[in-house]
Amino acid sequence: MPFKDPLTVEQLRAIRERQPWNPDVIALLWEVKRLRSVLLRLHQVSGDLKRPPSLMGQIYDDLMEGLAVEPCVIERDQDVAQMLEEPRKLRKGMAPR
Repeated sequence: MPFKDPLTVEQLRAIRERQPWNPDVIALLWEVKRLRSVLLRLHQVSGDLKRPPSLMGQIYDDLMEGLAVEPCVIERDQDVAQMLEEPRKLRKGMAPR
């Protein structure tokens, strides 16, 4: 049976807001946050990992393909790209790049 689509941070936040009194929901959301951080750390080092030969190579390829479409990785990449964009309006004292 296939997995359901992964949840975005907005969807997780909405769950938290619907169930703020439920300690089980809060505990599960903390676990989701921990697991998302593991994926982000894997994404950070993925460029330095080498593809293993044989069957493990296909497993590695599947892992990297899945990692690239994880919402936490996409959200992080979007946040970084947004921070690196030039400011639309230069503030006082800022020189153009």
